[in-house]
Amino acid sequence: MNNHVNAIYKSVHYHIRALCHICSSISEDMAKMVACALVDSRLDYANSVLFGATQKNISKLQKAQNLLARVVTCSPHSCSPHTLLQQLHWLLI
Repeated sequence: MNNHVNAIYKSVHYHIRALCHICSSISEDMAKMVACALVDSRLDYANSVLFGATQKNISKLQKAQNLLARVVTCSPHSCSPHTLLQQLHWLLI
């Protein structure tokens, strides 16, 4: 399971970095669509496989989702991730 979570985390991070480069050039709605299409879908895909995964693996994926929310909303690091997820209407991992 660790290998699977690490592969997802690397893929998500790659796409988040790419999104950071274009985020200033697109609207917030477009950033949300790109985030859901490219990144959030990787976090949600085969979600049921994660049943029984360790807390370390779950928190790693949650960190990736929090970073994605921060990038999409262009929020500072001090902003609460739970508030950002609620703004975007996203559920926790």
